[in-house]
Amino acid sequence: MKRILILFSIGFGLGVYGQNIHFLKTYGNSGYDYGRDIKQTLDTGYIATGSSSSFSTGTADAFLLKVDSLGNFKWSHSYGGLGSEWGEKVILANDSSFALAGYTNSFGEGGFDFYLVRTNIDGSPRWEKTYGGSDWDRAYSLVQLPDSGFVIVGETYSYGSGNLDAYIVRTDSLGDTLWTKTWGGAEDDFFKGVYLDGDSLVFVGGTESFGAGMKDGVILKTDLDFNIGWEKIIGKSQNDYFTSIKKFNNDYYLSGTRAYNYDIARQDFWMFKISDDGLLVDADTTYASIAENDEIAHDIAIEPFGNIYYCGATKSFGYPLIDGEFDAFDGKFLTNYYSAESLGNFGEEGRDELYGIDTCFDLGHVCVGDLYYASTGGYNVVITKFERFFTYPDDIADFDIFDPTIINDITLSLDPISVKESIHLFPNPSSGELYIQGNENVDKIEIYDLNGQLILNQLNPNSFIDISFLAKQTYIITLYTNESVYQEKLILI
Repeated sequence: MKRILILFSIGFGLGVYGQNIHFLKTYGNSGYDYGRDIKQTLDTGYIATGSSSSFSTGTADAFLLKVDSLGNFKWSHSYGGLGSEWGEKVILANDSSFALAGYTNSFGEGGFDFYLVRTNIDGSPRWEKTYGGSDWDRAYSLVQLPDSGFVIVGETYSYGSGNLDAYIVRTDSLGDTLWTKTWGGAEDDFFKGVYLDGDSLVFVGGTESFGAGMKDGVILKTDLDFNIGWEKIIGKSQNDYFTSIKKFNNDYYLSGTRAYNYDIARQDFWMFKISDDGLLVDADTTYASIAENDEIAHDIAIEPFGNIYYCGATKSFGYPLIDGEFDAFDGKFLTNYYSAESLGNFGEEGRDELYGIDTCFDLGHVCVGDLYYASTGGYNVVITKFERFFTYPDDIADFDIFDPTIINDITLSLDPISVKESIHLFPNPSSGELYIQGNENVDKIEIYDLNGQLILNQLNPNSFIDISFLAKQTYIITLYTNESVYQEKLILI
């Protein structure tokens, strides 16, 4: 195990398209340093994982990188041996420490194996485990279960019934294997994401063994022992696959990539919404850019009031129109799911891409990926934090709706979230008393301090709220209704 220092530099000189960026920083050195996933931590900072060759004693190591709320470097650790390691997913464990999943060819049975690292809150390792056979096995996602064990998902060439099969490993709290499963047929099949939903697991990925042709997206819901409840195969004649899944209310939201024009091999952002019983498809949309260039969506995140963020890469805007390579891209759907605001893209020469996204306590969101730096001869990890407040009236994305029959009762709109004029907070500044005019329209109230820490969270608030227990300072207060969000600064004197 090695403790590493990752140098950082602010990403000056980038072609940045869009506003509301709280910070954009890169981390790395002269080697190849890649970011794959990020989560906000309880101290309002961030934890990221990926792979780095700049500080490895082997080819490349998986790492955890901890930064504060402004992106300033706190600490980092690398994990691995003399070969190559990748960290693909990081989670906050149930004791506020961390676990990361990816793959390694330094240890294990041969080729690449699933790689699970359990760390303390400072990144120092508790234990590490590998899972797999003599061929290539790569993990892309994980969740922790109520028993403190883990479920890890990805792909395997070592086992199964075809060339490449989806591979699932369940462990106990110490990483020891409880069972392994494969899913697939004679062709290539894989899982990219897994979501824990109570006593169920939901898997997403792609399949060539089943469906309409080439790759199709797959959604599979099981119990905690992989007894299948339902599965759906979604796709057309070209390559379609899912990469990430989240749940909001009673629906699953999936991001992925599909061929928008089925006559050409062109990739586009793909967003999909399905009920948790698998019976009702509420949305099936794909970005339909005027420019016929590739778009890729890697990850998805959902705010508490339902707006959907996604990240990936695009060739339709910015520097790709000059060098033909991808730019990193971050976008947002409005709550009706069929209208989208493009938050922007950034990058310069070479391929730039965002892979992981997470919503933040202050209602912003944070992304991680990598940028190409010709001056250093490789790639650097990039972390960018977007503010909650933004307006892009001239930058609305155009989406194609694949099945118009499922949206007969939906009114399409390009308007941003409206604020109910009937809601009014007073007095502000306040000496400890707060009144909500129109509180009957409010489903939830939240108060955050300026560090993003949640101070108060109350459902169905009364017209009067006693806030005299709060320190005399400035806060952010947020009111949620069933169709809007109202937010302003609250000064306590």
